[in-house]
Amino acid sequence: MTNAETLTGRFAATVGAHADRTALRVGERVLTYAQLAREIADRTPVLTRDLPADRPVPVVADGSPDAVLDLLTILFSTHPLVAIDASSPRSRVAVIREQAEALTLPGCALLAFTSGSTGAPKAVRQGHALWLNQADELAAELGIGPGTAVAQALPIAFGGGLDITVTTLLAGGELHLIDARLDGVADTVATLTRWHADSVHLSPALLRPLLAESGAEAALAAVRLVATCGEALDAADLARLRAVAPHVTFVNRSGSSETGNLAFGVYPPQRPLPEGTVPAGKLAAGKQFRILDDDGSELGPGATGIIELTSPYLSLGYVVDGRCTDFPEVSPGVRRHRLGDRGRIVDGELHLAGRVDDTVKIRGYRVDIGEVTAAARAVPGIGEAVVVARTDLDRTAQDGTPGGTALVAYLAPPAGDSPPSLATVRTTMATALPAFMVPTHTVLLSALPRNARGKIDRAALPLPPRRPHHVPPRTTTERLLAPMWADLLGVDEVGTDDDLVALGADSLTMVTLLRRVEDAFGVTLPASAPVTHPTLAAMATAIDAAGPERTGGDIVELGEGHTDTRPIVFAFGGAGESALAFAPLARRLSGFRVIGLHAHGLETRGIPDWTVTAAARRAVRHLRAIAPHGPYRLIGHSLGGVIATEAARMLTADGETVEHVVYLDTVLSGPLQRRSGHLFTSVDPAEQAPAQPDSVADPDAAGADAGDLWRTRLHLLTAGWWPRPAQQQWSLFHELGRRTAMLHRLRPWAGPATVVLAQDNPDPHEWWDTVAPAHHGIHTVPGDHNGMLRAPHVDHTAAVVTDALTGVRT
Repeated sequence: MTNAETLTGRFAATVGAHADRTALRVGERVLTYAQLAREIADRTPVLTRDLPADRPVPVVADGSPDAVLDLLTILFSTHPLVAIDASSPRSRVAVIREQAEALTLPGCALLAFTSGSTGAPKAVRQGHALWLNQADELAAELGIGPGTAVAQALPIAFGGGLDITVTTLLAGGELHLIDARLDGVADTVATLTRWHADSVHLSPALLRPLLAESGAEAALAAVRLVATCGEALDAADLARLRAVAPHVTFVNRSGSSETGNLAFGVYPPQRPLPEGTVPAGKLAAGKQFRILDDDGSELGPGATGIIELTSPYLSLGYVVDGRCTDFPEVSPGVRRHRLGDRGRIVDGELHLAGRVDDTVKIRGYRVDIGEVTAAARAVPGIGEAVVVARTDLDRTAQDGTPGGTALVAYLAPPAGDSPPSLATVRTTMATALPAFMVPTHTVLLSALPRNARGKIDRAALPLPPRRPHHVPPRTTTERLLAPMWADLLGVDEVGTDDDLVALGADSLTMVTLLRRVEDAFGVTLPASAPVTHPTLAAMATAIDAAGPERTGGDIVELGEGHTDTRPIVFAFGGAGESALAFAPLARRLSGFRVIGLHAHGLETRGIPDWTVTAAARRAVRHLRAIAPHGPYRLIGHSLGGVIATEAARMLTADGETVEHVVYLDTVLSGPLQRRSGHLFTSVDPAEQAPAQPDSVADPDAAGADAGDLWRTRLHLLTAGWWPRPAQQQWSLFHELGRRTAMLHRLRPWAGPATVVLAQDNPDPHEWWDTVAPAHHGIHTVPGDHNGMLRAPHVDHTAAVVTDALTGVRT
């Protein structure tokens, strides 16, 4: 194989031809082809040091610029790439790493791990010929060439995202990477509006909510082509796209890890829409298609059967249990592979008709039901399990679109045993499987139904209980209560009408919930409350009505209370922020007992602290009442980071040891900058954070109505004196915290610290070299200011915080 016949050689040729063109935009990084080539050259010896030739290199892709550049470095090196999505469970990542790092794979460009029917990941060995052919064909079909702006919103660690990434960079195009899972749909729409891409590449699961956004027309105004892959698309989805962007050409592209491109369903604006599911489309070039019956005999035109391909552009074969198996060669360099898909060819177009085996597409991801079943059977207390992909459920997304295929797990305990709770089953499976593989519904049965031959009778499996239409939490109490339910029950979201018992709560779950309610809200509900107030809305109402007095305190125990023997971490909430906001983070800091603090008067009747120093002094009294002596570990979110700093200074002055301070998106610009700007004078003015609006820069916004100003001042003066509705109370204390920050003169903290910033933090990183000169690192995590503490981004935040705290534990 010559260098020109490899991804490495082709990319080098592209760099030579288009050195000064923009190659990549990811986050705030913009690189030309020459700059990208230099980055790759610099990273290659670091990432491949001491590795033998042809040894695969795993790269975990988390959406960050560094991860993307690491992935591209290996992709265009002489080592096979193993791309791993950051959302994969650690146990799965460990298995993939162990398998990959024991292999030597000559001629392999990429090792693509899929889920195997035994529950273990299976790898497909993809050669350079497959990738070069695929890239050339995609460039021709999708109109990607030199200078073409390509918005790629598919996860880069999966096949569909890598396809577009490789195609664009080999064609001399301009690749714009978007991770909608981190940014959210609204930010994705805003990004597309700003970028003016020529083509947009995404999954149907993202296209549907994107089209429902108010800015969708502007986002697609300059777009020539929209392409989806990963799952079937309904003609109704295509009709919605045409209603929003009638000028756009739509392409439904199909493929697989084993075959590369399969087909292209191209729909220019004037082409009539199909009925029902959009066909896969015209057959990929350079591949011979045959449709076979179950015995391997070729079927006639239009018949539905198993799809078989013969081509020089197929994968090399599999790696199973550490051994390579090759696809059969019919002639030198030409291989044959029989897919696990059924389909038919009509008028030159491929129509897919489902899987031969139990592999299905769930929200655009290929899922092997065998792996899900294996995880279900591994749950303690489960004797037998069957997992079914159902399309007969009355499921609709929040935007009204069809919900698609759903996984339903049917479980039974060993004969005579009691089953575990549904909550236990769901939370256990969530630790073993990626989120998209966890069944949407779980049904516990005393025994699985079987037919006369003793096999599971799938037709007799009942439909799962229907959940009420999802109504998002409306009140502040509902919004605080919903994450508790979701955490304990192992579900993604909880609506106001969801029933605690129907979601699988057992007596232990109910007792745990009541204890958490008492810790978080300061309200003691009767043991019968989960039965007498079974819905989220009813329980929230019971909490609000528990008494006229606010019964919470400045301290929120997020661990197991005084019986918890783990090292203590004190978490300081931001302005107007309940300490309960740390609950998702606390759950993930498994090595620590987390105790949250929030502003005095926020949850109790009392006079608030009007200065950071007073708030810190009160916090220190609480800390020393719980832990009279150090070492102390402090976390502060937003303004809480400033209060934590002052508390650390006071503890140190008293002779105590402060082991570490972790700042969670403490924003230095804006109110804090008013009296602390002297700390940042050494920073280049061009790198200064943007000026804050008047409403942030001044205590009372210019132009505000005089009556409103006096009402605001009166409310501030009486903050904490009497109960107000929770949202009003939080907003009032947020304003109080803002004014407190404006009066504070920030002083550097010379002790150990770690800085964790949200993606939208506006401050130059250099400022932290002055504020926390001994910091151990500055990390940017997915999510916005508040989102970094919530699922799904809190997993990333927790990993960084854990590393910071465990690195200094004694």
